[in-house]
Amino acid sequence: MNIVSKSILLFFFMLISIINAQIQNTARVGFVVGRVQVQSYQEAEWKRVRYNMVIKKGDRLQTFLNARVELKMPDGSVIKVNENSIFDVTEIKISKSDQTDEMSFTLFAGNIWAKFKKLVNSRQSRKIESPSAVVAIRGTEFEMEVDSKEGTSLNVIEGKVAFKSKGTGKEVLVGAGQKSEIKKGQSPTPPTSNQPKGGRPGSGGGVLKLGINVNKLQTDPAVLGAGITLSGKVAAGATATVQGQPLNVDAQGNISGTVRVKEGLNTIVVIAKLNGQTQNQTLKIFVNTKKPEIQLSTPVVSGFFNRRDYSLSGAVFDPTPLDKVTVYLNKELVAQFQGRGTFNRTVILKEGENIIRIRAIDLAKNSSEVNQKLFLDTVKPIITITEPAQPVYIRFEPPPPPGQNHNLASQRFKQAIRGLIIDPQPSSGVKSVFINGQEVKPNIDGSFEMNITLRRGENRLNIVAEDLAGNIRRDNSRMIRVQ
Repeated sequence: MNIVSKSILLFFFMLISIINAQIQNTARVGFVVGRVQVQSYQEAEWKRVRYNMVIKKGDRLQTFLNARVELKMPDGSVIKVNENSIFDVTEIKISKSDQTDEMSFTLFAGNIWAKFKKLVNSRQSRKIESPSAVVAIRGTEFEMEVDSKEGTSLNVIEGKVAFKSKGTGKEVLVGAGQKSEIKKGQSPTPPTSNQPKGGRPGSGGGVLKLGINVNKLQTDPAVLGAGITLSGKVAAGATATVQGQPLNVDAQGNISGTVRVKEGLNTIVVIAKLNGQTQNQTLKIFVNTKKPEIQLSTPVVSGFFNRRDYSLSGAVFDPTPLDKVTVYLNKELVAQFQGRGTFNRTVILKEGENIIRIRAIDLAKNSSEVNQKLFLDTVKPIITITEPAQPVYIRFEPPPPPGQNHNLASQRFKQAIRGLIIDPQPSSGVKSVFINGQEVKPNIDGSFEMNITLRRGENRLNIVAEDLAGNIRRDNSRMIRVQ
């Protein structure tokens, strides 16, 4: 193998190593429900999170009402970020070269559920920070929540977690089935049982560990009649009910059944019981199957206009309770409100055809749209008189023969007027042409001809041309003098 071939092969292996390192040091989106957006490090723009998207160091995630996202770590660990949360990926670094293995995150607000693989050596580090606490993870399943006062609560389901206060530096070890809380600036509370009264881990038939899986945003109209399918898991031998109605629980503890829902926000409670233990799970399911309704108070009217500013106002109503609606006018955000709201916007038209598109979109992406075409023409028609050619035309008419009426003022004469009417681009088209109050119909090419009546003396031509947009051209500069 020559030197060039060896160099190419070495470069190829280096490229593969770089790509593998990049894959190892990123997370991926396992699923996403509702409105979730991501902001990359040192970037101002927020982007919509999509399934299988790569999430890397420095990315910030934000979830909104009834939204959640699952992040899959390169080692198989999983983090679920629930609704109304702000979550940063601080570090994901798995390097074989320097034997470092580090993952760290920050939860600024909201709630997460996490399940981390068990650590196997001292070089591995997993932690999640909040404004008031640091959670050091040793391979466990837990829930973590940050409230509006930046206090942090921890609920451990399996494993052990070191829970440390940023304010006092005090630390407690929270084990399986325990919970603790840190208020900002204070020490952690002593770990206490997170099991409901009447049961504890290991009593009777074991821990209930109720878990229900359901899509928290429902958009299919069929669910209003058929209900929503619930599935989940509970300890074998337990019973489960939803809204007082029994659910099916098989011998392995698999839960199945349906629950009736209505349009809007539904708060549903699932209750599981086993050997005196009781555990509840509250589900908030948002059903959104109806489109927003657009009502215009100053409606869009298709037609021709000669003013650049077009004032548009209206209201949007969403029949789904608590739904959030965003209104766009030609892709520009003009209003955002919950349930019902009004909007007003002045549209600056361009010459020629303008498309006016009003669109209302709710949280479930149900949308309504109103579209119209407006034509702006601010250019007046052009009048050209070809006969008589002179601006002042003198016509000589002899007096009548002897014996006829010699009252010259009462004499009338016919005169042909010929010309051309042009409506320049952007052309809305000629609407009407009048000469001395008498309407004339131009031909297709704009030419026209008509006879007018003259009297002796000065005859001023008053020509008025109007296009379909309302632009008017007046010309009274021409005169025919009969002598």
